[in-house]
Amino acid sequence: MTDCEHLDPDEATLLLEASRTLRLWTQGDLRHDELTTPIRFAPASDGRLIASVTPNMLQAADCALALPDEHAPAMELAITLEEFEALGGAEANSDRWRIYHGEPPHSRWAMIEFDVIRFQNTILDGPSLKKPNPLASMEPRLCGLLNREHRDEVRSVMQHELNLEPDDPRVVGIDPLGLDIRNRFSVVRIDLDTPIKDPAIAEVELLNRIRASRPRK
Repeated sequence: MTDCEHLDPDEATLLLEASRTLRLWTQGDLRHDELTTPIRFAPASDGRLIASVTPNMLQAADCALALPDEHAPAMELAITLEEFEALGGAEANSDRWRIYHGEPPHSRWAMIEFDVIRFQNTILDGPSLKKPNPLASMEPRLCGLLNREHRDEVRSVMQHELNLEPDDPRVVGIDPLGLDIRNRFSVVRIDLDTPIKDPAIAEVELLNRIRASRPRK
C-alpha cells in the first residue's frame, strides 16, 4: 500500500483498515432515495465497484451503500452510480461481476464511485479508497494457478481459517490485500497479513500465505 507511505502512521493505519473492510465485502444494502435494496458487487481493476442495478437505482437522487456487520454497518458510503453498457471494453466489467456472482439479477450495469465514507466514526474522502489493483494484469494467471495446482491449499485455508466447508471453491480475485474465493453460495475473503508491495514477487507471497495455513502433520 505505497499510497499510504506519505501519511502519518495513524492516518495510514486507518486507511489500510478501511481498505481491508471495503474489500472484505461483495454485498451490501443500497439505499436509493427512500428504498433500501440488497445488492451484490465486484471489485473493478480501477478501484471502483461493479454492480448489477435497476433503472430506479440509477434514477435516484441520493444513494448510499452500507456494508454489513453483525449489529451495525461496518462502513457507510455516499456513492454515485455511473451507468455503463456492457459493450466493447466495458464488457470486461460485467463479465467480472458474473465471475464473482453468476447471472445478474437486474438488467442494467453501474460503476460505484465513492464520494464520502464513514468508517470507525471518521469521515474519509471517497477517492482515498479508490485504489487501482496493481496485480490486475497478472490476476487471471494467478487465479488460474491457484485453481489448477493449489486447490487443496485453498480448501485448507477455508476450513481452518474461515471454518467453512469448501464446495467447489474457485479463486476469482486477487489484490495486494487478499484473495476472493467463490464458494457455492457466496464469495469469501482471505486476508494477507502483509500487503503485497512488489507485483514481481506476488506469486511467491501468495503461495507462502496459503501454504502457511495448512495443518501441521
